[in-house]
Amino acid sequence: MDNGPAVEFEHCRELVLTPGSVFEFTSRFLPVGKLDQLLALYAVRQAISSIPYGHVDDTVKWAKLKWWSEELVAEPDAPSRHPVLRALWLTGARAQLGNALLLRLVSDAISQIDIPPDSDEDAMFERLAALGATEIQLELALDDAEIDVNSLGFLGAATSAFRLISSFAANHPPETAQLPLSVLAQHNVSATQLEQKSHMTELSQIITQLADHSVDWFTKGLADLKMNPESSACSHLQLRWAMEKRRLCAIKQDVPGFLEAGKRYGPADAWFAWRFLRKLK
Repeated sequence: MDNGPAVEFEHCRELVLTPGSVFEFTSRFLPVGKLDQLLALYAVRQAISSIPYGHVDDTVKWAKLKWWSEELVAEPDAPSRHPVLRALWLTGARAQLGNALLLRLVSDAISQIDIPPDSDEDAMFERLAALGATEIQLELALDDAEIDVNSLGFLGAATSAFRLISSFAANHPPETAQLPLSVLAQHNVSATQLEQKSHMTELSQIITQLADHSVDWFTKGLADLKMNPESSACSHLQLRWAMEKRRLCAIKQDVPGFLEAGKRYGPADAWFAWRFLRKLK
């Protein structure tokens, strides 16, 4: 990275440029200046949003989120700031993000601590839509861009569902607690049982079902998408959504393979991304 001390950006890379992740792939198509900003922003989001799913007591989670709520609004250029916030400031991105929008990351994380499972898929949609909306609006804020409300809801739910489905890939902690009770009842299985190899058939069926919903949400969100003004943030988000939708379709074709080895991007995906961005221009 060209900006600032390498340690800040190295920490950001460790958080979000994990091999096989969507951002690790889409980041290759970003100009350097925008890459630095999104790297820092995605790292801030990851650092906060992962707290509710840590294997620690809720009191520890609450303490961490309280600390973040204070850290986010503190003087951003101070050497004592968290490395990801220092990186956000060094790229100039912090000046584009209001405190209220950043603090929604904390409130979203709080809403995920010790909550009862969603009763049905409609309730899951509402929760996922709210969570996804925050990260979408943060990215658009870097270019002072906006998105229409209808698309924001569908795309927020779709991208959050993609992250949920991705948690079931090999070598990832599965987020079974986020599955709606109605879906578990439909397949006569509990969230705990889904973490056992003896219930792989039910898990495959549930992943297919969730992937179908997510692809449908992506389709509806992209059908009449309005983002203004057009910007590099808009282009990157559209590419990310296209790649997430593409991967979901691939997962549906081979759920057992996805559970065993995950999915990686290859030359065909790079060709798809290049053509997709050409069409946007």
